[in-house]
Amino acid sequence: MNYKSHAMKLLDFVNLYAPMWKEEIMNEYPETISDYPREWVDLLDSLSEKELYDVDCKRDIPALNGSSFREFVQTIKTLTEVPKIPESPELPLEMWAFHGVKKKKKHEIQKIVPVLKNLRDQRHFDYVVDIGGGVGHLSRVLSHYHQIPSISIDQNSEFQEIGKERLKKFRKLDGAKDVTFMNLTFGKKEDQAALEKVFHEKSVSLGLHTCGPLANKLIQNTIDHHSMGLLNFGCCYYRINPEVDFPLSNFYKENNFTRLNLFGLSLATRSHAAMELSTYQTKERVKNYRYALHLFLMKHYNNKYATDVGECQIQTYWKPFQYYIREKLAELKIEHTFTDEYFNKFYADPSLQRELREMFLCNIIRWQLGRALEVYLQLDRCLYLEEQGYDVKLEQYFDEELSPRNLGILALLKQA
Repeated sequence: MNYKSHAMKLLDFVNLYAPMWKEEIMNEYPETISDYPREWVDLLDSLSEKELYDVDCKRDIPALNGSSFREFVQTIKTLTEVPKIPESPELPLEMWAFHGVKKKKKHEIQKIVPVLKNLRDQRHFDYVVDIGGGVGHLSRVLSHYHQIPSISIDQNSEFQEIGKERLKKFRKLDGAKDVTFMNLTFGKKEDQAALEKVFHEKSVSLGLHTCGPLANKLIQNTIDHHSMGLLNFGCCYYRINPEVDFPLSNFYKENNFTRLNLFGLSLATRSHAAMELSTYQTKERVKNYRYALHLFLMKHYNNKYATDVGECQIQTYWKPFQYYIREKLAELKIEHTFTDEYFNKFYADPSLQRELREMFLCNIIRWQLGRALEVYLQLDRCLYLEEQGYDVKLEQYFDEELSPRNLGILALLKQA
């Protein structure tokens, strides 16, 4: 993949739909609605609940055929098409090798280990440094079953103690290598001396998944210590500081690539996995109550800007509206004399329900942009690594339904 040309194509698309991703629907409402083509909103409004659910799950449905909205969705699919790693047979491990390991984690380990084994055979590195390794499931499988020494770094000492106890319980096969646990916060200056003993030209850095700016720190640490390789999976992009953490590459900077704001980064973080219909219905309910609260505050308190109110327990959203809004007004310390009857009448008003429907449909359109923004961000990281002398591959490693943040960056230091 030519990352520069791919990034340029994405840039045009990102700029074209910037009004959508740069603002949440509630921000500057109702003006934000004008950023969404009326034709698209009307088309989605004509769909059944099941069809809308399929659209949100990125499934193609006949009702979209011939529409400009379908062209929009297809363009996103084309621009975000990333190669998948070659299929490998499941690792022939003992039954208890994955005891206590969740299905998602097991799937990720099964996909990552063959890549690291092939890399070891090609480049003969000393060990893998697993950042945010937790209890050490991945490090244990690498070391005990595939003779790849691993150093698991995590700031949570409790997780690591659990991992150490588990190592004692698992049978160690002939030729098994050791797992070393290091308790420190990656990126802190006071821990830098310890890290310098670990990262070097014969080590491989691994981040599954590196939250927000931690990915940048791991990338920079890999570069600074001339580490042989890096395999990184980003997540939680909304934790990135848009002023300093993006972009990284000179290519993005010199060509004035559009910066992603917090709303764009949050959208890039959005899960792309399929969901149950009941989960979709709950999501719609949550949005409706949240938007209704916003419109209530606009009407009675002239508050046009979105107010951060947090979420509540799921069951609250399925109770009458009075329970939700009373809880939120109390949290906001807003005194009032409104009755439960008034709250429920406000929510049931047909004109309000029409507004809520339109806002939710616009959100379904906006959510389509999440993957495009994620790839846009990941390409910047790829280009930065290339600029620092690494051969880079951006590939899909995991099944999206099991692990939505499935884009991995494999970077290998170029050999002289």
